[in-house]
Amino acid sequence: MVAKPVGIALKYAGLQDEDALRGFLDQHASALARPALRYAVEKLDPAVRKAYLG
Repeated sequence: MVAKPVGIALKYAGLQDEDALRGFLDQHASALARPALRYAVEKLDPAVRKAYLG
């Protein structure tokens, strides 16, 4: 139930510093719940988004 708010927080953090978000996702994407990951990568480029969502 907290996956959606976590993903939204990551999405807006990524708007401020995309490099930091991508570094975080490189380390933790496999451990994030799928909804959190989907929200987190929502504002990234389509190619990058596809790489994280697999």
